Amino acid sequence: MLIEIKSDPYFISQRLKEIDQSYYLVFNVIKGKYEVHSSRQVGCSYCLTSPFDGLDARLIELTKKTRRENLKQLLQKIDEENAKLERKNTKNLEELCQLNKY
Repeated sequence: MLIEIKSDPYFISQRLKEIDQSYYLVFNVIKGKYEVHSSRQVGCSYCLTSPFDGLDARLIELTKKTRRENLKQLLQKIDEENAKLERKNTKNLEELCQLNKY
């Protein structure tokens, strides 16, 4: 069950509309989490679930960061982080192999 949040102490629902007029804020009772939805999305209005316990400005920043317009930068950042992790794992594996030689 979703409950639309039309007003809140930090004006998060109104600030979401400043990002995109189609955005609206709901509370998912089953999950116990806040979600951002878009009335422009046909078939499924869901955009994202807030990973934060409360309702604050972090949700606004997350919403801005995850917009479609930022997809290229997000994918590039993910690729860079994955490459960094792969290098670290390779180095750790090489060190482990060197230790096992003796």
